[in-house]
Amino acid sequence: MSGALVIHRRVLDFTPALVAGLLAIGLSSPPAHADTFPSLSADITAELQYENGIGPDSAAPQSDFLFTTIEIGLSAGLSENFRIESLVLVEPVEDPPPGENLTFENQGLFAEELLLAYHGENWSVLAGKFNAAFGTGWDLGAGIWGVDFPEDYEVTEKLGLSASRTFGSETNGQHTLYGSLYRADRSFLSGSLIEDRGRVRLADGGTTNTKDFDSYTVSLTGDGLMGRDGFGYHLAYRSHAHGDADLTAVREHGFSAALFGTIPVGDIEIEAMTEGTYISNAEGGPDDVSYLTVGGTAYFAGSWNAALSVTFRTTHVDDGANVNDHHFQATTGYEWESGLTLDLGYRCSKEDGTNDHVVGFLMAYAFSL
Repeated sequence: MSGALVIHRRVLDFTPALVAGLLAIGLSSPPAHADTFPSLSADITAELQYENGIGPDSAAPQSDFLFTTIEIGLSAGLSENFRIESLVLVEPVEDPPPGENLTFENQGLFAEELLLAYHGENWSVLAGKFNAAFGTGWDLGAGIWGVDFPEDYEVTEKLGLSASRTFGSETNGQHTLYGSLYRADRSFLSGSLIEDRGRVRLADGGTTNTKDFDSYTVSLTGDGLMGRDGFGYHLAYRSHAHGDADLTAVREHGFSAALFGTIPVGDIEIEAMTEGTYISNAEGGPDDVSYLTVGGTAYFAGSWNAALSVTFRTTHVDDGANVNDHHFQATTGYEWESGLTLDLGYRCSKEDGTNDHVVGFLMAYAFSL
């Protein structure tokens, strides 16, 4: 039996058992409320997702992909203000090859964040490995796949420092000014267990992959505008140094602006968002990339929801014709009293001239310990 087959079989045995165990713990354990230190708490989300590629104009053969995504947010309280915080993920670390049917394969376990945090009354400072606050579409995107294109510009797994300061009032809302200085994480934490995704090396190149901490993000995020909870905005700028190994690359600049809010329409509540993002010299190259995302989720009949979203991505090719891609998705779902959710949906996307159609489902459960 080959080594790869042994790894895949171990993942196949390990992943469903882990999901079942987490669901059992969450359904039977009340949330922890620690008033003494040291303390330990956890926020866990377990997801089971299935995708089936369909459509006569899909360039790739039909394929089935069943996988899990498990997010484990751990927080160790050292005092009232000092905490060690981490975000551990179990998810596929490689995209499935076109036309292959995969079941719980290519799943790796890794730490996306691991940091020491000091939280004051209205300010905080973080040091370690973290995700920078640039853009919201990768988090607020509607439905199962509304985050897919915005994840292109999400800033993750950086090593450095960040700080934030919150200010405002009940009438003017709360506003958070954020700044961070970082480089790519090249420590052992850049690798993964179970399925090895490989460690990041300086020779790999890529934006932020530098010896010095000379990439940064600044942002301003507001909520509760005009006294309305859930109505807010996000403005962000990032400057990413080209990798030390990228001798012909240049510095990348990114701009992002978003509006989001909750709109009541009779007995229906709609959570809507729109975000525009522009990346100049994307990945240190000569091309620019722009994104426009519009989406919303309607909640109705107590426990039902329906979500629509679309993202347009344009690659502004230097001395060439623009490349226009798009990504549309429509889903509907139900949430049980236990907190378990099930969403079903359809997505179609166009990338590099290829149309792709997918149907699938997402089952999720979140709980705290």
